[in-house]
Formats: sequence, structure tokens, C-alpha cells
Amino acid sequence: MAARRLWYDTVSHAHPPALVAAVASFGADRIVLGTDFPYEDGEVFLRAVDHIADSGLSPEEVTMILDTNAADLLGLSAP
Repeated sequence: MAARRLWYDTVSHAHPPALVAAVASFGADRIVLGTDFPYEDGEVFLRAVDHIADSGLSPEEVTMILDTNAADLLGLSAP
């Protein structure tokens, strides 16, 4: 599936169903944090991060999205 070779970000404007659908469709390992910074800041920026942990995804999926996936994408993962 070609879509599994792409990476996606979490900019869904704090809409948990969109994030859950993206994870179900593409896998948590293909999703990275997205915030729309600097166009969105303050409370909207914080919600862009907070809603991931509050979306109902597993703790492992949340960690992947907020932490390890970007390092993997950029080739910065620990060996």
C-alpha cells in the first residue's frame, strides 16, 4: 500500500476522531506531531499536543507520535 510509505502529521485541530482514524488507516508508526506553529500558538498550540494523549490511543502509540517517530523519520534514532 503506497500510503504506508508516507508520513502524516497530527494537525487535526484537536479532533480526536480524526487522529484515531489516521492511526487506524496508516499506523501509529507513520504519524508525527504537527502543530501549525507559528500560525497557531498559545492555547491552540498546547491543545495540538495535549489532544494526542487524550485521544484514546494506547500509551505506546502516544509515545511513538510524540517522541520516537520523528527521530525515526529523521534518522536520529538510537542504534
